[in-house]
Amino acid sequence: MARLILHPLPGEKRAGKLAQTVEELYTAGRRLVVWVADEGRRQVLDEYLWSFRKLSFIPHVIWTDQAESPPEPVVLAGERVNPPGADTLVVGDDIPPLEWVESFEEVHDFIPPDEAGEERTRRWREAGLLD
Repeated sequence: MARLILHPLPGEKRAGKLAQTVEELYTAGRRLVVWVADEGRRQVLDEYLWSFRKLSFIPHVIWTDQAESPPEPVVLAGERVNPPGADTLVVGDDIPPLEWVESFEEVHDFIPPDEAGEERTRRWREAGLLD
């Protein structure tokens, strides 16, 4: 079963905390998939990961099934794939399909401080990933 780590957000915006978490995981030597179901948000996150911190470098790629080179250690995906052989999933927007989530050892999600956060926490609890 996947180990779920929830990161409380100070507000509704998650990009900064998400990028910081991705950077920490990458720096620790982890390979990860960042789930962003919405294509537009994937593009925005792609650009943000290159520029959110001046001296930061997070090698990443947006997954497409036409990828010809070996994937980077960080893959942004909107479908149920795991090209880098990652053991870590970072949830960048909506909760992904739970049967796929359980294929990872560790899952990171970001919880806003409002009813949406309570609903998100409830969904994880109902899925059996949170006590």
